[in-house]
Amino acid sequence: MFRNRFVSFALAVWALASVGPACAGPQEDAQAAIDAGDYVKALQLLGTLLDQDNPYAEHALGVMYIKGLGVPQDDVMGMRWLRLAADKGFADAQNEVGVLYQQGRGVERNLADAVKWFRLAADKGGLPLAQINLADCYLVGLGAPQNLAEALKWYRIAADQGSAYAENVMGVAYEHGFQVTQDDGEAFRWYRRAANKIYDRPGSTWIHSPQYNIAAMFASGRGTAQDYVRALMWFSLAAAFGDTKPPAQFGVELVNTPKDTAPEQRDRLMALMTGAQISEAQRLAQEWRPHLVVTIQSQTK
Repeated sequence: MFRNRFVSFALAVWALASVGPACAGPQEDAQAAIDAGDYVKALQLLGTLLDQDNPYAEHALGVMYIKGLGVPQDDVMGMRWLRLAADKGFADAQNEVGVLYQQGRGVERNLADAVKWFRLAADKGGLPLAQINLADCYLVGLGAPQNLAEALKWYRIAADQGSAYAENVMGVAYEHGFQVTQDDGEAFRWYRRAANKIYDRPGSTWIHSPQYNIAAMFASGRGTAQDYVRALMWFSLAAAFGDTKPPAQFGVELVNTPKDTAPEQRDRLMALMTGAQISEAQRLAQEWRPHLVVTIQSQTK
């Protein structure tokens, strides 16, 4: 019951947060129609923009073909429209083209070309999603030689722009001394930033979610004061977000990712706690809402 209510709420908040400020304009109207599922209206509005060689419209139509939204699902057509936008320097389209090259959808699979397009969107376009896609490629050596330092560089760039996934990776790096000097306090800071957001890479299982990772810090008293109540709160949220499977062996070998799942850690911790502590942790989990973490730092003059 808790998971269903929590996930429904979290997804609703995420959807609202993804909607930009209301303002009149063909692009905004087309996006609003897509978001509302009114694909007939969306295609009509996009048609006018396509006549103007608008890269936003080319990207939007490409995504509609890839996903089969209002048009027959067609990876080749999707790639065609996305490539038009990508060639105009539209970063979102460049990233999507990279994904299609990586997956071999609508085009012959070419991992080197995927990296090329990710880099264009990450570097010139400054797109965090492309930055973490590029970092992932360097992390595992997919389309480019494995380069852990280069991977961490791009994770940090994306983290500085607010990607929860990249912030979580930075936390892992500092906790385990991966390409940086080991620092539990810095790890906790990065986990805290990531854990208070909706995780943007829930399907990535080489490391645990930031909710799991900050829970482990609270449970052990590393980087912060030991607090079983907060630990149980965060393990419960990690389980609600779907962190319920053991991590991939790659993560275990690379950064010693814990093998225990969030439900296992949650249940083990509950056995050490009083009923009052458990009730308090459950209350905190129920009341949690995603929010930005603002760190106030003094400035010397």
